[in-house]
Amino acid sequence: MKKILVASTALVAAGMITAGSASASEKIKLNLGGYSKWWVVGAWQDDAYEAGLGAGSSSPNSVDVKGENEVWFGGSTTLDNGLQVGIDMQLRAGGTTDSSNSTASGNTNSDTIDESYVWISGGFGKVIVGTENNGTYLLHVTAPDAAGNWNEAGVITGNQAIAKPTAVSALPGGNTTAILTDGDSEKVTYVAPSFYGLTLGATYVPNTNEDNQNVWGNGNSTTNAAAEIYGVGALYANTFGGVGVKVSAGWVTYDVSAATDRSQEVAFGTQLSYAGFTLGGSYRDVSQNAANADVTASSGYGWDVGLQYATGPYAVSLAYFNSKVAGGNTAGEDEITAYQLSGKYNMGAGVDVLASVGHIEYDDEANTNGTSTTTENEGWTVMTGLSLSF
Repeated sequence: MKKILVASTALVAAGMITAGSASASEKIKLNLGGYSKWWVVGAWQDDAYEAGLGAGSSSPNSVDVKGENEVWFGGSTTLDNGLQVGIDMQLRAGGTTDSSNSTASGNTNSDTIDESYVWISGGFGKVIVGTENNGTYLLHVTAPDAAGNWNEAGVITGNQAIAKPTAVSALPGGNTTAILTDGDSEKVTYVAPSFYGLTLGATYVPNTNEDNQNVWGNGNSTTNAAAEIYGVGALYANTFGGVGVKVSAGWVTYDVSAATDRSQEVAFGTQLSYAGFTLGGSYRDVSQNAANADVTASSGYGWDVGLQYATGPYAVSLAYFNSKVAGGNTAGEDEITAYQLSGKYNMGAGVDVLASVGHIEYDDEANTNGTSTTTENEGWTVMTGLSLSF
């Protein structure tokens, strides 16, 4: 597959060379964009979990402020041969709702530049080179959420409101059905032109050392990084008699150091929309293989389903998520379950008032007799926020 991808890239390069003069009249000028989203969050942990932390431990706060903010710098130019060339950089500007809040699990809050890449597009499609999510992620469809507060970036599903015990295994990249194992590692992604509503994409990632993106849980980025990651994805989007249809599928394979077999992930998603209603759901399966005892490979699955209704400036949704994951060094499958009611009111161009109420539960299957109070947790979260996009 690597040879195929390299050959495809060579064909694109050859097309650029033979397309004629490629001198642009002006340099690329960067434009600003982005968003600022802030939440005031009320969270109530399980009493037994808080009591089990002990007198010398810091108990989680019941009220907190969470933010997610990015400033985008991007621009493009059209060359004389018709090719478009562009750049995109995303600056993190404060806030801690990134789901990966430790160096062992992915991007850290000290990662100032979230994504940075260049792209080239033309009749052949679009080629992206740099730190961007893989092609399966870009094309993936999940359950809808009115407040944009779902998947790995959500306050609840991002493990930012109710503390996730370290003993509970989660899907690589967080509580999401999207294939996010490689995160924003440097990669090459190709997206083909849409054909009757069908869009195909492919990604090659040499390794996942960038941003400490590892596919296991021990954070040893020098000896156990995943390598040779290949992925393909597809998205079909069309409308039939007023009914909107979206269907996505993705597949990724990669090596973990000293793996006995290549690890694999698959993901599927679909959405149906009609008269303001959107019903959607998705599924992800992870099968990691590693021979080293110090490599915590994860295997399991996650799925979600949700219903949203939007009319005028209002939108409301209800979504559910469940995952069961077994870590390589942990017996049994740990379970994470979350459900959330969200709402949005648009006050004007780029200004939204948001609200979410939800519950999440973390179950450690190894705690069969229930004697440990710190390996399991659950709780409710109520939050309201303001989102500004520019």
